[in-house]
Amino acid sequence: MTRRDHADLGRPSYYLSIPAAAGRACVSRDTIRRMIASGQLKAYRFRGQIRIAIEDFDNAMRPVR
Repeated sequence: MTRRDHADLGRPSYYLSIPAAAGRACVSRDTIRRMIASGQLKAYRFRGQIRIAIEDFDNAMRPVR
């Protein structure tokens, strides 16, 4: 399946690893792990690796008003 096919099925089109999510948010890997453990950030396990859907990450990182 291509990324476009996934979007048609309602699935996220891209996933981040914990280090990639930490780099994108300018926080530590431990902070991302704590967010996952507390339920602030939804994560998925693929073949033993933890991944975060880009849409879930962007929603969790929205600006404070």
